[in-house]
Amino acid sequence: MSSQAPAAPAAVSFSLQEKAYLKFFFHAAKHPHASVTGVFLGRRRAAEGQEEIWDVVDAIPLCHNWTNLSPMAEVGLELASIYAKETESRIVGYYHASGWAQDVALPAHGHHILQSLTREFPLAFALVFNAAKLSADSAAIDVVMIEPSKQNSRNTPKLENFDLADAEIPARAKSLVQRKKLERSIVDLDDYLEDPSKDWLKNEAALPLSLV
Repeated sequence: MSSQAPAAPAAVSFSLQEKAYLKFFFHAAKHPHASVTGVFLGRRRAAEGQEEIWDVVDAIPLCHNWTNLSPMAEVGLELASIYAKETESRIVGYYHASGWAQDVALPAHGHHILQSLTREFPLAFALVFNAAKLSADSAAIDVVMIEPSKQNSRNTPKLENFDLADAEIPARAKSLVQRKKLERSIVDLDDYLEDPSKDWLKNEAALPLSLV
């Protein structure tokens, strides 16, 4: 990872692209009774006026068995960082979905991971899957970010500085699970450790052909 972190601009926003959202959604849908974790990759657009815009272009599923700060989780983060560099992107965020639908808090290990990400990328965020928000027109996510002055994280009541690249993405995600069962094909690092033939970094088998 880079030794220097970029300074946070005065205004920043994130645009969650379809590929990133689908992988996140499919990972949670495949393991509804387990906690799942992963990271988001992003690329910076040219600044528009005083605003810096980041496209969240991809997601890498990490774990569904061991979601705490295990040595393998650390290895997964390092491998994801290497892959990000190879694709000319960087890790910009982390995600968590609990096995309990009512649990929408980022757990302690998630806070630690988010704080470690901000050392490399001060704008890093976490998305927590919120099943209570799940509907055709909702992304079913809560955003967690670091308070720069306090160095602790917080759940935000709305998607502050976040938007979906296409408002129809959540509806398409639900349809692809209900009609195509694409979530069955998503794999993470845990799956790769059991079967090294599985591609947990790209996950092309779990994506619609238009996104491969």
